Formats: sequence, structure tokens, C-alpha cells
Amino acid sequence: MTSHEMGHLPLPTQNTSQTRHSSEPNSPWDSVEDLPEPVLPWMKSESRQSFGASSRSSVESGSLHVVKRYQPNTDQKKRQIWTARKWWILFANAILFCYGLGILLLALLTFFKLYQRADVVIVGERMILNLITATGVICLFTSILGFTGIMLNNRAVLTFYNLFLWACFGMIAAIGYVAYRKSKWNIEGKLSYQWHYDLTSDGRARIQANLHCCGYKQFTDFHERSNKCFPRTLLPGCRFKYQEFTKEALKITWIVAFSLLPLHIFVLVTALLCSNHINRQFGKNLPPKIYRLDYQGIVAGTPTGSSVNLHRDGLQQRNL
Repeated sequence: MTSHEMGHLPLPTQNTSQTRHSSEPNSPWDSVEDLPEPVLPWMKSESRQSFGASSRSSVESGSLHVVKRYQPNTDQKKRQIWTARKWWILFANAILFCYGLGILLLALLTFFKLYQRADVVIVGERMILNLITATGVICLFTSILGFTGIMLNNRAVLTFYNLFLWACFGMIAAIGYVAYRKSKWNIEGKLSYQWHYDLTSDGRARIQANLHCCGYKQFTDFHERSNKCFPRTLLPGCRFKYQEFTKEALKITWIVAFSLLPLHIFVLVTALLCSNHINRQFGKNLPPKIYRLDYQGIVAGTPTGSSVNLHRDGLQQRNL
């Protein structure tokens, strides 16, 4: 009895599966020409075309593997954890904000005469007071700029933040230097010359009223008449009180200024080291254009490998 009479179909041969696999019309990757061109945005158009042609020619349709593309869920935002360097730069910038605000408040208290000897400082130490005011403004502005760059993870803002930190360093050092130099070299002669030649009549009258004195050495030495400063007054001269107050004020000024310098150096070094590491993106972007290579000579990454001769072709650097 034949196979047709028994109702059985003829058995396929061994090469039938290979023939169907290679000639199946319904396969989505029937030909290498149907493969999409790889997306390489960092390459030039001519390099991308040559790379796509070489990679397609070295790929066999039988070695392809279809992988489902992963689609991230954009609705759920992943919570980002702050890096340790971001906490450090935030802590250092908070220190800068504190002493910058303190310096500015001290200057404002002086200008508004909210403590007893403020008028003497305004008249006698005007230059140092202006330096203190400018330092407070610059330090406070720099700290606000730092908070902006830290919270926004903006390295461009933090670049200017680092530049302004050097300006703050120079201003603090200038305050200490000016106060130290004036207090250590002939302070008596400097104050005497200031009283007789630099101060105006209004300035001398304000110092006399604040220190409760009359004239510099005595009544007859460049005095300014008032209801308490007259020929038979019992008030002493202003030289001793003025010199003692100025020496003490200058001493406190240069000690505080020079004490702030190590703290500011800590803030400066912390900002330099941590500005590029406020998040985890440092060094993960595309390399600069000058360092990019031509991908024409790179082996195509396929499951079966490639036959490109790297020793002969090499990696040609792009002509910029």
C-alpha cells in the first residue's frame, strides 16, 4: 500500500527547514537592505553613511536577534539623591552666607548709628568702613549666587561663583591689611594729623560730642565751640580717648579679618573641588568634538563579528 493510499503526507527532507528559513517571505528581516540605519548623532553624515553601509554588508540575516525596546516610564520621576560633594559645597556656602551677612549687618549698624561709638567710626575710619560695606555686599551676593548654582545643578553659575570667591578673599585681606598697618605704625602721629588737617569742623564737633571732650590736647587746640566746649569747660582734650578707641577698634578689625581668611580658604577650596560634582553627570556626556573618532574603522558589533582589518584601516581621526 502506498503512502497516498494510507492518507499520509510525504515526509520532508532534512534541507527543507533551511530552505524555508532562508526563503520565508513573511520574515521581517528578510534582507539586509531592510535593516534601519544606526543613529549616530556624533558622527558626520559621510562617516555615518559609510559606517552604515559597512555594517549592513557584514551582517547576515540569519544572525539577527529582535529585541523589544525598553520604554521608560516618564510619569514616575526618579528621586535623585544628593551627592556628598553637593552637601559639602552647600555647607561651605552656608558659612560664607553667615559671615557675609554678619559683615554687612555690622556696616549697616554703623551707618545707622545703632551703637554708642558709631559716629566716631563714621568720621574717623571712613575708608575701612567703606571696605567693610563692600566686602559684606560681595560676600552676600556670592553666597546667593552659590545657592542658585547648587540648587539648579548649574555649573556655569558655579563658575562665576568661584570667581567671586577670589574677590571676597581679596576684600577681606584688604580690610585686615589696612587696619593692621594703620594701628602699628605711628598711630599717634596719624591721628594728630587727621584731627588738624583732614577732619572738617563738623567732623571734629561730632567726635567731641560723642567722646565728651573739647579740643585735641586741650580747649585751645583746634576745638569746635558748642554748649559743652567753651573756654572754662571742665572737659578734657580728645587725644587720649580718641587714640584709645581707635587703637582698640583697629585691633579688633584686623584680628577678625585675618581670622576669617582660613575659613574663607576652606570655602574656596571646597567650591573648586566640588563644583563639577554637584550631580552624577560629570564626565558622562559626549566628548568634545576634537576628541571624537571616525567610526568607519571600528568593528561592527554583531553576534557573528566582522572581518574589518583594523591593522590595515586603523582609526582615522576626524579632520576638523
